[in-house]
Amino acid sequence: MRNKIIFYLNGKRQEVGSDHAGMMLADYLRYEKNLTGTKIVCSEGDCGACSVLRFFPNAQGTDIQNYQPINSCITVVANLDGSSLVTVDALKEKTELHVAQKAMVQCHGSQCGFCTPGFVIALTGLVEEKLAKQETSINPQEAKNCMTGNLCRCTGYKPILDAALTMDLKEAESVKARFFSEHQSEVLNEAFKTGVALESDDFSYSAPKTIKAALDYLAANPDARIVGATTDLGVVHNKRKITLTKLLSLHLIPELYEMKIKDSTVTIGARVTLTEFRHLIKDKCPELANYLDVFASPQIKNIATVVGNIANASPIGDTPPALLALDATVLINGSSEVPLSKFFLGYRKTALAAGEIITGIKFNLPKEHSDFRLYKNANRKDLDISAINLAIHVEWNNDNKETIKEITIASGGVAATPLRFIRTEDFLKKNFDIEAAVKILHSEFKPLSDVRASAAYRHILIENFFRRFFVECGGVK
Repeated sequence: MRNKIIFYLNGKRQEVGSDHAGMMLADYLRYEKNLTGTKIVCSEGDCGACSVLRFFPNAQGTDIQNYQPINSCITVVANLDGSSLVTVDALKEKTELHVAQKAMVQCHGSQCGFCTPGFVIALTGLVEEKLAKQETSINPQEAKNCMTGNLCRCTGYKPILDAALTMDLKEAESVKARFFSEHQSEVLNEAFKTGVALESDDFSYSAPKTIKAALDYLAANPDARIVGATTDLGVVHNKRKITLTKLLSLHLIPELYEMKIKDSTVTIGARVTLTEFRHLIKDKCPELANYLDVFASPQIKNIATVVGNIANASPIGDTPPALLALDATVLINGSSEVPLSKFFLGYRKTALAAGEIITGIKFNLPKEHSDFRLYKNANRKDLDISAINLAIHVEWNNDNKETIKEITIASGGVAATPLRFIRTEDFLKKNFDIEAAVKILHSEFKPLSDVRASAAYRHILIENFFRRFFVECGGVK
């Protein structure tokens, strides 16, 4: 077992022990490496000022093999083991600015400058994606999409958008070509073969190589927290509500990066990110891929995992209703399965027993003669927590859509857990009467009023989305 975290920072090898491995990456960059270009503003992963580029070459089963923006303010240094990082400080080469920096200067995309490094990193990530695809142009929607995780309080966004659209990709040099060498690849591949064990008075961290070793560690350390990307726990840690002192990471277990589609069954491991998941299903299930576009920021999706969103068991998580509607199954310890419909037991409480680990999730793609729709309401379109979300999956008996063979309806934001509307489903399979079904639907949930929406408003949203589904998909004459 290694007693050091190994990663590369701006092309230089770093070895970090337990003394600094428990720090948030943004703090480490600023206070230990004096790389102050990376800014800290919200400490919640909302504003993007802390963005850095990260490449993890040992992710298996993905076609994304490039540097991507992530939030450094909520990412524990230990979790960057095996990564190659590039910060805004290194983008300038001698006297030559990176094309993203140059465009921001020419278009006056900066005023106070605090958010500027994050925007530059977001734009650089887009440049990397374009260069990998050998594309030479950026359209306005692509520019907006890449910057949904970045906030600016000074300029308004037009100068920044102008900068994105005027970047000359023909002049751009790939960050990967510049910072990721063959030697670096060999070092990180070798490091990936060995587990990590860090231990000090203040911080304990284990990253085993097998599921069995992870289960053994958890049995011996029941107080350890299993961490994916810490995009949720990092926020809570920064707000000093908890302290991340004993962590178990699964990032060195190769099979947990696997993802596949076989005979319409999708299976993904616990280390598959939301971005990788979207790439996997974008052509097979466009509705789910489009839904992920308004779930979290690119920085979050580039490192956060699908399984982490399930394990979090938040009643307003965005993936649980979608996966409930697809009748997903949770894979536990690599050997057993639990239907997702039986997984959520109470507020942030799941069927996962002490000492167990979620190793993956699987579900079937929508069948022929079926309709699948996902709806979300939030105060902002992008990067906002849902007031409610609703997923409906109907398998019709025939093309006329006059009777329902199977139906699943699931929602978040209306109860202590993601909720299935079982009685409404059973009624509609026997009696395809929308008006009567609406009354049953309302009787199945009693939401709270909070800062995002009142209980009455949540009832209205659920009914409107429910009716909208049948207007869009059929069954309403």
